[in-house]
Amino acid sequence: MKESIKYVTFDVTPKVCLRVIESSDTPEIKQEKKDYPFKLHNNVPVTIITSKRIFGFTIPKKYIWNGADIPRIFWRLIGSKTDNAFLIASMLHDYLLDNKIDIYSNVLERDISVKEYRRLTSLIFREVLKNSGENVIKSNVMSWCVDIYQIFHRGAWECQ
Repeated sequence: MKESIKYVTFDVTPKVCLRVIESSDTPEIKQEKKDYPFKLHNNVPVTIITSKRIFGFTIPKKYIWNGADIPRIFWRLIGSKTDNAFLIASMLHDYLLDNKIDIYSNVLERDISVKEYRRLTSLIFREVLKNSGENVIKSNVMSWCVDIYQIFHRGAWECQ
C-alpha cells in the first residue's frame, strides 16, 4: 500500500510578508527579492501524519521562497506564482525540497527511499492546497505537475 497523507498541521499560523525592494538595496539583493519575494516572520512547527508515519520539523523564521513555480502561460488557467491560495503550500513544499537532505536523513532517518520522499513532498503539497481552499481537481493537477517536473529533474534528488 502506498503512503497517503492524513493530516498536515501547523502549530502556529505562518506570518508571511512580501519582501520590498528598496532603493538602498544592492543589485544582487534586488534580484534576490525578485526571485524570492516571500519571507516567513515566525517559526512554524509542522506535523505531518501519513498512513505510515508521523513526523515533524520547524520552518524557521526568515525562511524565503519564490512562491509556486507556475509557468506564465498557465497563469490565466491556474493562477500566478504569487497567488495567496498557493502561498503556504509552496512555502512548505519549497522548504521540504530546500532541506531534503536534512529531513530525509535526520527527520525521516532514511526510513523511505528517495523516490518515496519525492512523491511524499508532492502529496503534502496537494494536501495543503486542498486545506487552503483550492478545489480537488486544481490541487490534483498542480500536484501532478509538480511531481512530473521533479521526476524529470532526478539529478537534483541525490540525497547523500
